[in-house]
Formats: sequence, C-alpha cells, structure tokens
Amino acid sequence: MNKTTTITSTCECGQLSLEITTPPVAQMVCHCADCRNATGLPYLELAFFKPGGCKAHGETRSLTMQGSSRKDKTYFSCRECGTPLYATLGVLNGAWAVIASRLSPFTVDSQLHIWTSEKADDIEIPSSATQEPTIPPESIRKLFMSTFFGKP
Repeated sequence: MNKTTTITSTCECGQLSLEITTPPVAQMVCHCADCRNATGLPYLELAFFKPGGCKAHGETRSLTMQGSSRKDKTYFSCRECGTPLYATLGVLNGAWAVIASRLSPFTVDSQLHIWTSEKADDIEIPSSATQEPTIPPESIRKLFMSTFFGKP
C-alpha cells in the first residue's frame, strides 16, 4: 500500500500551519543550546523531512544562526503567537526538522538523544534511550547523506 498521508502542524493561534506529504526520515531529541535558545524549550523532539514535501502557510518569524557545521540553520515560529514549529538545516541540504509533538497524525518515537553534552541540568533522559554527546551516530548520518544528498 502506497497511500500518501498528509501530516499537519499548527501553532497555538492557528495562523501558521505546515503541510507535509512525505514520511519522516528520522526522529530524535536535540538538547543543543542553539535549539533551546531559539525556541525557549528545554529540548526538541524533532522529526526530519525532505524539504520538497513540506509547505508552510502563514507568516513566520525566523532566527538564523550557524550550527557547529558552519552551515546555517533557520528556526521558524508563528509571527502572531510565537509558537516554534520547525527549522531548516543547511547541513542537511535544507531538510525540515519539525517539532514532533505538534504533528498530526503522528506518533512521537524518539529514542535517540543528541547533543546531550549541552542538555539542560534539570532534564532526565530515560536510561533506555540512546545518547550521543554531540552529533547523531554514524548510522543516522549515513541515512541523512543518502536521503538529503543522494550519496551512499
């Protein structure tokens, strides 16, 4: 069965919404200081999508910064209510990293925690989760290279 399901995401006030027509490539929890500073959240549960299958509707407020890769990442939130929804990542050829808890229909299944070396002091990570002090493990990096750059 090859049915396309549209996944949506909406801010608190409904002015900004996302429409995603591709399945997620991966899910993970990011604890980096950049994500925390850009969104005001203690960590981000993220689902990564190919940019060609993602559309934003509504006005956004954006914040662009350089990641550890020296490539830009831009965080987008609703211009009206300020709800953070997604980021685009230069290091992943424009991939969208969408806050998974705001996606519908969607099941959050993030067992991989990255940038745990920068996590907030009061955050407990489940002992069953895979933890990486910085970037994702090699298996995820290979998946990202093949998906977002067409390289094995």
